[in-house]
Amino acid sequence: MRLTAEEEAMLSGVRGPAVQRAMDGLVQLGRAFGAAEMVPIGYAHVHAGMALYLHDVELMEELADLGARMAVPASVNIANADTVNWAQTGAPEKLARLQQRAATAQHRLGASCSFTCTPYWAGHWPTWNTHMTSIESTVTIFCNSVLGARSNRDGFFAVYAAIAGRYPKFGYHLDENRRGTHRVHVSASPCVTSDWSALGYFVGRQVGSGVPVFEGPAFSRRPSLDDLDALGAALATSGGVALFIVPGVTPPFTTVADAFGGTLPPVTIDVGEREISQIYAELCNAPDEQFDLVHLGCPHASFEEMKLYAEMLADKKIARGVELWITTSRAVRTMASEAGIVSVLEASGAKIISDTCPISCHFARTVSPDPALEVSPPRLRSVVLDSAKQAKYVRDMIQCATLFTGTSEAVETALSGRFVPRRIHAVS
Repeated sequence: MRLTAEEEAMLSGVRGPAVQRAMDGLVQLGRAFGAAEMVPIGYAHVHAGMALYLHDVELMEELADLGARMAVPASVNIANADTVNWAQTGAPEKLARLQQRAATAQHRLGASCSFTCTPYWAGHWPTWNTHMTSIESTVTIFCNSVLGARSNRDGFFAVYAAIAGRYPKFGYHLDENRRGTHRVHVSASPCVTSDWSALGYFVGRQVGSGVPVFEGPAFSRRPSLDDLDALGAALATSGGVALFIVPGVTPPFTTVADAFGGTLPPVTIDVGEREISQIYAELCNAPDEQFDLVHLGCPHASFEEMKLYAEMLADKKIARGVELWITTSRAVRTMASEAGIVSVLEASGAKIISDTCPISCHFARTVSPDPALEVSPPRLRSVVLDSAKQAKYVRDMIQCATLFTGTSEAVETALSGRFVPRRIHAVS
């Protein structure tokens, strides 16, 4: 792999041991994937330092002690605890205190402690053709698809790239990989965000790590940013999708033919109402009356979604014995608080939680937390939710059943104490 003189100096240690370590890891990554050179990056979404693992936090502290600093604007991914209001989630205080240590390390590194899977709602908005890096699949696919930035699914290498300001040029950093591989005709009419989530979940399983190109009457109404967010998050969950294309909506292609480089593939994946309904049914595997938690905000809720929740919950009360969690970023929570939205939601009995979510907090049963944290995950019967992504990971990580429904139906469930299945809504 060709390195510039500056990059060679970084690799040799001229810029210090932290940058040298970062460059060494990135060079190994680039060689493994056959990258010809590095590219400068303009943004990074990095690892939080997960408090369930003491050594994970210590690694971030070690990098800070070595003098590492973020070379580009960097946001921080979701964490294991709400570091301010951990008590309302039932998290052990030791876990929250350790997560606060990780936050201190991130401040020293120069990162923005957003602790969210939707940093774009917090103002991190990389523009078209910006080379970037991300540890979070939802961020990768949103920035690649909706914003036209360039990112792979990077894991911890996102931290190294942020420190070095470089990334090996392979994968979705190359023009030739940013073309469609599968043509998807959507005859269904997704009209609420959870429908877009179900659509993405179905298609992700069909295309694997390919690049789906969407067309059909479903797109006669331009999807909202929240719809596109839900679509991408689900595509990245059931498959390894890092880029999708909606000609005329996502950059840069205006036609389906353009998205495939002028040659249309012969096979089209058809998605109708039957396939959408199939996903809802598949992700409902619990008795309707047996749920412990209703969760909204996966991916972390936008300001527009917070407004919607407040409209649904205004002057109403959550049913006795029901917990409603709404997860969002610190930034959106602050904006919603200033707008009077948080007070409306909290008056209903909802819990507004930042920094974490059910699958990332102490609920997880598929991790081995540090014994000193004294974490005992509660045994949940089922979780009601409006996100196919969250349903998948609740099953895998919390190891409990799910009840997947629409957003308005999830709110009705929290208000009534009885599960309300998804209704097929008319397109407005």
